[in-house]
This record gives sequence, structure tokens and C-alpha cells, in this order.
Amino acid sequence: MRLYQNSTALALIALFIAVFAFTLFADNPKSSNFDDSINGNDNLISGNVVNTRVQLFPASSKNCSFHLYPGWNMVSFYCFGMFLETAPAMDSISGSYEAIFSYSPLDVNDPWKSYNPYLPSWAVQQLSHVDRVSGYWIYMFNDANFQYPGVYSDSVFYFSNGWNLVGYPLNHSSNISTQLSGVPYTLVRYYNTSTGTWLFNVNGGSGNTLKQFDAYKGYWINVSGSPQWNIARS
Repeated sequence: MRLYQNSTALALIALFIAVFAFTLFADNPKSSNFDDSINGNDNLISGNVVNTRVQLFPASSKNCSFHLYPGWNMVSFYCFGMFLETAPAMDSISGSYEAIFSYSPLDVNDPWKSYNPYLPSWAVQQLSHVDRVSGYWIYMFNDANFQYPGVYSDSVFYFSNGWNLVGYPLNHSSNISTQLSGVPYTLVRYYNTSTGTWLFNVNGGSGNTLKQFDAYKGYWINVSGSPQWNIARS
């Protein structure tokens, strides 16, 4: 009887682990009607406890297609899911880029994460997965067109106090002050690769050189506190 009880308990534990692992780590199917949104900025690790907020959003199929220029490009990908493996996601520009970087403000000792396709297989790639709400720096060797058949969904981004490297997960432009209504931001910055200049938007300021968010671009956004940004697709 004790052996039977132990076997039953072990089976239940194994089932729980399998369901939990699938929920957290499965990539989003490109044909899925739902996108299980997991935001790395919302993870809180304390001792042996990890609190992660998982949200489900309706999703439809959507393709990304845009041009990347030689040098540094500040980008985002609205057609990505929330936990997509980096190497296959960048397959369309393979051989044209040197590295991709993200910024994690919660990791105060090592906020910059990178993926370099030319590192040996035994090297640890810190940026193992990418998502649609984060912004990225990509260094390109030459011109290339990025393409990816993905998904399109509502999104949510959880800011950290200070600077955040943020993606714009929509396929159309929108006014910055309208889009960030309710978010206590002080400054938005974007680097224009083709001109080599920084554009800026000061909240409530005049003379702003940056007026709108555009698809495929990443942005530095400085905020006070840790607000939540809800982005509805349209």
C-alpha cells in the first residue's frame, strides 16, 4: 500500500512539473489564437520563491518585414511572442549582424544582455530569448531585410524606475503623449541610424524632435516609479 501511495504521489508531482514547465517555456505557436504573455521585467526572485505574472491575449498571424542599416540599429519586433528563442528569430539576417543587446534594469549588477552568433557553442548566451515588448540594439555588418512570420497581440509592459529599453509592439504609428497617457514618463529617446542623431520627447516640453512611436523601432523611456503600460492592438 505504501509503495502504491508513493508511486501515485510521484506521478502527480511529475504531472505538475510538466504542466508548469510547458506554461513558462513553450514558444508561442505562429498559428495560435492566443499569446501567453510573460514579461521578464515582472519577475521577482526572493529566496526560493519566483513570482511570475502570466497573461493570455488573443492573437492573430502577422509578418514582420523591415530594413536594417550598417552599424547600430535601435529596433523592436511587434510580431514576436513573449518567449522566442533568439537564434531562429534572427535567421533572416544571419551572417549580416554581429550581436544583439537588451537592457534589464532589474539586474543592477549586469543590466546588459547579449547574443553573439559567432561565439563558440560552449559560451553562455545571456540573451537566449527575445520578445515583442523589449527594445534591442543590433549591430549590423551590412544592409539586410529582416523578416519573420509571427503573431500580433495586445501587450503589457512593466516599467522599472529610471531608464527602460522598450519595444513598440504595434504595426502602425501613434502619438507618444497619447500612447503613454497615464505613464509618468519624463523623457523618450530614439537613435536614428541613417542620420546618426538622437531624437527626443520631453513630457510636456516644447521643441521635441520625436513626436510619435513607429513600428519596428526601440526606445529609451525614463519613468518614475514602476508603472504598467497597456498597449492594445488595432
